[in-house]
Amino acid sequence: MVSRAVIVCLVLVCGHFVVEYVKDGYSFGKVVPPTTDLKDSPLTFAGWQGEDLPEDPRLREILCAKSGIDRLYRKRDGSRVLIHGVWTDDYLKLHFPQQCYRESGWEQVDSIDVKLNPKDFDNFTGRIITFAQGDRKIQVLYWFQLGPYTFLDRFQHRMLRRQVCWGQKEWPPLMKFMLETPYDPVRRSGESLVEFAEQFYCHAMESEES
Repeated sequence: MVSRAVIVCLVLVCGHFVVEYVKDGYSFGKVVPPTTDLKDSPLTFAGWQGEDLPEDPRLREILCAKSGIDRLYRKRDGSRVLIHGVWTDDYLKLHFPQQCYRESGWEQVDSIDVKLNPKDFDNFTGRIITFAQGDRKIQVLYWFQLGPYTFLDRFQHRMLRRQVCWGQKEWPPLMKFMLETPYDPVRRSGESLVEFAEQFYCHAMESEES
């Protein structure tokens, strides 16, 4: 009979090789920056007029952001959308709206996943969260992007990282998009938020796909 000591040794050796295999597959590759900077996205498109806002250095530090955009877009009918977008080479420090809005005193009252259909691009899923603070309500649409793929939570991120990065020497940048607008059921603010996101995405990602 094989002694217990031999079995333990075999298990330890196998475990060592498994760990080394995983480490080798996930050995940190070089993150390739986006082809274009989000700051170069147009200030004017489809009736929207944008205004750049001051960056929040504390938030940029938390996200380990290399570059990004903080901009307020308005329309003549009074519609407005605040967009926050960044890219980073840090795959671990994810910061979700559920966390940052809650820490700012907002209460989540609703959440729904929506399909975005940007022209000439693959469809993808985003998430709209409705927050309330006193008498105020806002809607926030967000998604994260890793190369051509998107994700909405940590589990999807882990699965996607394995798919995109395993064994690769070059990794795509991790991008975060978050859009905020006042809640307005009369103007169907959720639908307007999706429409804006589709239009902005086409302009922001045009050079990435070319």
